[in-house]
Amino acid sequence: MAPTAFVRFRAGLLKSKRQIFCAAGIAAVAAAGLACLALFLPRTCLKESDERPAFPLPPIPRLTNEICSAPAFDGVNEAVAAFLKKWRINGASLAIAKDGRLLYARGFGYADVEQKTAVTPGHVFRVASVSKLITATAVMKLVEEGRLGLDDKVFGSEGILRDFVGCEICDERALQITVRRLLEHSAGWDASSGDDPMFMPHAIAGERHIPLPVSIRDIACFVLSRPLHFEVGHHSEYSNFGYALLGYIVEKAAGVSCEDYVREALLLPMGITNMRLGNSYPRDRYANETSYYDAPGAKPVAAFDNPLLYVPKCRGGYDMRTLGAAGGWVASPIALLRFALCIDGRPETPDILSPESVAEMVRSDSIFDPFGWRMTDERRWIRTGTLIGTSAAVVRDTSGWCWAFVTNTTSKKGADFPFEVEDMMQGVLHSMAASGQLTGSGKCE
Repeated sequence: MAPTAFVRFRAGLLKSKRQIFCAAGIAAVAAAGLACLALFLPRTCLKESDERPAFPLPPIPRLTNEICSAPAFDGVNEAVAAFLKKWRINGASLAIAKDGRLLYARGFGYADVEQKTAVTPGHVFRVASVSKLITATAVMKLVEEGRLGLDDKVFGSEGILRDFVGCEICDERALQITVRRLLEHSAGWDASSGDDPMFMPHAIAGERHIPLPVSIRDIACFVLSRPLHFEVGHHSEYSNFGYALLGYIVEKAAGVSCEDYVREALLLPMGITNMRLGNSYPRDRYANETSYYDAPGAKPVAAFDNPLLYVPKCRGGYDMRTLGAAGGWVASPIALLRFALCIDGRPETPDILSPESVAEMVRSDSIFDPFGWRMTDERRWIRTGTLIGTSAAVVRDTSGWCWAFVTNTTSKKGADFPFEVEDMMQGVLHSMAASGQLTGSGKCE
């Protein structure tokens, strides 16, 4: 998200805090249409005396749109449908939880416009930079296992990536970069000018005289051949490249690919089976993955691996595998909810990380960003993601709300779109709270 868009997004969140406190106070509900969808015990309801579930958690249940088609949800469904029509979004999916229980999960529009395939809660979408939250969690898990240290050096003879033989390090300050600096975006790289190395495959291949597609190692050698933009550890500047490197670091520390480690150490214990790294071309989409759509009139671009092939940017313009740990994952909103609730530090559900690791991830100030999250404060923890053809947002509210919203279409608002989503969600939560058919104490009876 661009800096100006993020400022607007944050301002909108703070402006609405009184509204959310009001909604949260009266909307700890168990929806009649959802029967009793506890995210961690999908077929049963926990009493206050019941023991909390432990890892591994039961798999996420398969849900259909019909479960949220009851009259109780008319206000929510109509609000989201109107929002998608306003912004000309082909397909989207929304999931909402309160105090660890799933209150709402529904798809809207088309997963594939050409085939007229409706979006369901089980469809997966590219989640763009929400991937960074997954990566940061994997790093913290390796730290807990003693296989990685936050203050371990990345480059140099003693660095984790000391096998980058042949990579010229132009700026010796790069030898000061640690895992912590990558996590908090303070490693000295600043792509705010638009020159993000993760999206420059043709320039990198041309300069280094190497074939396409370029690897993360190729990108690293290109970056390291240039001076840093600022002193390591001085402040935070958003860096996709830094998180892509973290994926490579996870691989080195774990001894398996980053994707495999995330699956075995995090996802399977959480009961999540439909999160994985995505692919670039439509022919390689997963069976339950949506198609992706750019804004009308958008011009094609050179494919990431073929400068002579022009494609829609969201259908071959990105190298999703190399983007990987920085923005390459696909997931359903329900899976994103469960992931967030397993690292949220709240008492209702088990966490995959220790309380100390959770606290480390969300610590931030005016100088340094949190680990993986886009913004954290006393009210909310937020993670957003934007690519052409995709917009994603996950919000964990300290009053117990957690929601995830993902689309498969570029909005004309671009990086400002999450701000519009958050504004829409205030109305959605009010609708859930105000509905006469949504009653209860927040427990499943």
